[in-house]
Amino acid sequence: MNRFMVTSVMLALCSLMLMGCPVEDGDVKVIDDIGLEVERIGQNMVNFFNDLGDKVVIQVDDIIASAQDGGFLRKVVGVDQSGDVITAITEAVSLAEAIKEGVLSGQISWTNTDFENSGVPMAAGGTLTIDLSGITIFSKDGVTLSLTEGSTVTYAPSIALHASFYDHKLETFSLDSNGLLSTNLNFKLAAYQAATLNYETTIIPPITKPFVFYIGAVPVAGVASLTFPFGVVGTVGAGTSLESGFSALTELNVGASYLDDQWTNNTTYAPFSPVANPLVVTLSSSGSLSVYMKVQPSISLYESSTLTGWAQPYITADAQFIPSPLTFDLYAGLNGGINYNLKIFDFTLVNKTWNFPGPQWQLYQYTYPYDIPTTFTFNLP
Repeated sequence: MNRFMVTSVMLALCSLMLMGCPVEDGDVKVIDDIGLEVERIGQNMVNFFNDLGDKVVIQVDDIIASAQDGGFLRKVVGVDQSGDVITAITEAVSLAEAIKEGVLSGQISWTNTDFENSGVPMAAGGTLTIDLSGITIFSKDGVTLSLTEGSTVTYAPSIALHASFYDHKLETFSLDSNGLLSTNLNFKLAAYQAATLNYETTIIPPITKPFVFYIGAVPVAGVASLTFPFGVVGTVGAGTSLESGFSALTELNVGASYLDDQWTNNTTYAPFSPVANPLVVTLSSSGSLSVYMKVQPSISLYESSTLTGWAQPYITADAQFIPSPLTFDLYAGLNGGINYNLKIFDFTLVNKTWNFPGPQWQLYQYTYPYDIPTTFTFNLP
């Protein structure tokens, strides 16, 4: 059975393939097909406008689904009617309980319009390129960390979801995000007093795109999103300043698959070879500081499960001041991970989380013997 629904302009580039066997008659009542309009969705209830009189019957133990108002999949445990409003008292239910046999398969892609509609600052003339120039990551307690002019990130992965069900059990599952990651990150740090930092913030607004896929006649509604959190971790001495960064390009796939009760990590990346930007440093004490940016695609299904993957380009500066000699090292690296909340698929599954420590490259190494400790400033091309 093939079916395609466009619920808004935002869905125009969500491509989906609908496969598998329809669910058994009576297993799931699709609210959209029987003509009920959702009035309100609560945590444990759904209100409907009853415009069909005695033709509409919602009973205890029914599983109800809808693509309206972001979508829901619920099991009915109680029914009440007051005037023209039907109230269904509900509890959570998984797709495995609702679907005897079927396949869910869909793909989501992104456009410049998706980015612009979310209020993301776009680079001039750049396709799917976000302008990070002048963004302040952290400014508190005498420490300021920002991105300098020309900093950008380009990342708009294709997100592919596949799940198959047999005999009310999730048989196979995969979720992969694949695309080019291009970064030009140049950071500027100024510390007027010593500090220990552990901070993450989402400065860029989330880029979101709603979608509706189907298993037979049952709608599976959700929202795809891209977020770009920045973070800083470590210690910095008073009087420290630093400006540097790197550019890099890699083909990145983040994801995992489930088959025969076993998980497989599908995360891969083409050679990630960062090119250093010029370095300017002033320091008079030891310290170690890492700054990172996560590129984080995710999808949320119905009201509950969120499935997220991320890649994390970062830069780390290490300075050892006493005893002589002064040593300074600057590194760039790439980490990643996934966090799959699977309860909407099958309550018997345990959520899956992986962290993938990636490679690290040395961008700069500097050594300077001294007799008297003082404040040192040095530039490296």
